[in-house]
Amino acid sequence: MPLMRPWRVAALLIVTLCGASLLAFRPVAPAPAPTLVLVVVVDQMRGDYLQRWDGQWRGGFTRLMRGGAVFPHGLQPHAITVTAPGHSTILSGRVPARTGIYDNQNGVADSTAPLIGGSTGTGASPRRFRGTTLIDWMRQKDSSLQVLSIAGKDRSAILPVGTSRGAVFWANRGHLTSSTYYADSLPTWVARWNARLGAERLAGHDWVLLRPDSSYPELDDAEGEHRAGERVFPHRLPDDPEQAARGVSDTPWADSLLLDAALEGTQAMRLGRRASPDVLILGLSATDEVGHRFGPDSRELHDQMLRLDHWLGWFLDSLSTMVPAGRTVIALSADHGVTRIPEVARARGEAGGRVTLEPLVSEINRRIGGSEEDSTILLVRGGLVTGNPARLRAIGVSPESLATALLGRVWRVPGIADAWTPATLAGAVPTNRFAARWARSIPRGLFWFVAASPDPGWVWGGKPGGAEHGASTDDDASVPIAFFGPGVRAGIFPDTVLTVDIAPTLARLLGVPAPDRLDGRRIREVMP
Repeated sequence: MPLMRPWRVAALLIVTLCGASLLAFRPVAPAPAPTLVLVVVVDQMRGDYLQRWDGQWRGGFTRLMRGGAVFPHGLQPHAITVTAPGHSTILSGRVPARTGIYDNQNGVADSTAPLIGGSTGTGASPRRFRGTTLIDWMRQKDSSLQVLSIAGKDRSAILPVGTSRGAVFWANRGHLTSSTYYADSLPTWVARWNARLGAERLAGHDWVLLRPDSSYPELDDAEGEHRAGERVFPHRLPDDPEQAARGVSDTPWADSLLLDAALEGTQAMRLGRRASPDVLILGLSATDEVGHRFGPDSRELHDQMLRLDHWLGWFLDSLSTMVPAGRTVIALSADHGVTRIPEVARARGEAGGRVTLEPLVSEINRRIGGSEEDSTILLVRGGLVTGNPARLRAIGVSPESLATALLGRVWRVPGIADAWTPATLAGAVPTNRFAARWARSIPRGLFWFVAASPDPGWVWGGKPGGAEHGASTDDDASVPIAFFGPGVRAGIFPDTVLTVDIAPTLARLLGVPAPDRLDGRRIREVMP
């Protein structure tokens, strides 16, 4: 029998000793390409919520926390932290100063695009939105892309999509509607869903706690809750079906109805059934309605989040019967956070208060406009004072001088932490994060006089009761950012990332080229 050559003996020994290791390093098959992108935006979900109740999640949030890339310290990077600007950042990769959507009043309201399907109310369109979104980038690569956007508010449904056309719907008294910007009539599946009268059938239902009373450490009746006559559980919807449909937006059921409609639309449009990905966008607004009335430290908000977790789990299970979970990429975030009810904060010995610039602005309008207040001179929303420079010059007032004088008055208002004029803002941006947030909020060409930020714990608005957002403070800017699905590295990351980072990150996951001039960046931690 011939002797084995020495090099063969060595090779055999290596294979024998290291066979398991060699097998372990076999190339891993790439994750299947996603066929559906699911974007979930929870209105008024603050960044700390995911970890605050982590031990109680049983549904959708559990999947994100255990198998997704989760960033609890996400931020909306601008100063006017309300719904329209927040949604405009999610899939555009750009701040409100560049999307042109800097507040709710200058968001999507459009009388030239009336509602369809027999709905009543203000028309809506994205005509004020500037630039492109992930939808446009994907359509450049795939003209057959299908988009379905469903939300509780018109601005929540419209602004993530941008100016692109698609199936865009929002809630209107318990039913879905859209505007003539998108179509002349509702598709059959929406009409069929509306005809079920899901909101009306909730008439007389009680909102009770999902879990045993011992699961909720919060007080059931706290100072500052302002839902008249209904500050403690149970909370009952009106017995009249029409009134119940109008009031359902204040309850957790609003989210369950939208999720049900989204499944109906996904099935009807056959989303995610192609080789290339489609997009499903959900704007869930019940957390905002509950949060405003009862605050972020209430038993009601706690229960709302538990119910949302449950319904998201049910929704993802149902969605997986249409599109395999392994072919779905999920991004979750929020349009803004919220500040604790000031009355609750003070009861706990913490800083808090309510501040408004409206009396000051009204006084100046009276002085300049004569005995009759001329509201066309100065206008204030939250911390931003805007105005009409042509009107001022016509009555002999220098806008620049007025801004300087107004700044001095704003500084003396209790609860104001900092304030700037157009002449001083740029110099403050490099060292002041609140000034930087204002610089990211104010579009070029908007004439303004003063931008102000309140003290921590203080909110815009003089009327007592309820929680608020809209300021440049950290609580109002705080949002979670999470990704889940094929190609996503799981983990909870302490990094501070921004909502403008979501679109470029999704573009990289999908292999879609993104524009060069974005304010956001790809989040490197998301991908291995």
